[in-house]
Amino acid sequence: MGKSHGGIALVWLVLAGDANAYDWYKDKTDPVLHFRCCGNRDCHPIDSSDVRPTKDGYYVKQPEPYSRNDPPTGEWFVPRDRVQAAPDERYHICESLMPTFRAGRYKMRWTCFFAPLGTGSITSGEHRP
Repeated sequence: MGKSHGGIALVWLVLAGDANAYDWYKDKTDPVLHFRCCGNRDCHPIDSSDVRPTKDGYYVKQPEPYSRNDPPTGEWFVPRDRVQAAPDERYHICESLMPTFRAGRYKMRWTCFFAPLGTGSITSGEHRP
């Protein structure tokens, strides 16, 4: 196998491994609203520095504004009863664009949030599927 074929094979292995690493999002739903979390395209791990736990839930830093005319980002509040257990030691969030009251305008909204076991709102006795 030549150098270029070896490099291509390595890239495919890395991408395939990354895609399978988060297949667990696929069938998840919000524990309160029962909306689907979406899937691998809308769900992703987030840095712990973007999460601020409180006794009532978590504040999560919002992504960058969708358009230049959107207000500056802030934080989303995720109430304790909507927090699910992550299968690893990372925080994860599912977010998607939702239509607003203005025609043609969309805004990012979170749909599901996952926290590592034993952090803030999640304990080992509360593992939510």
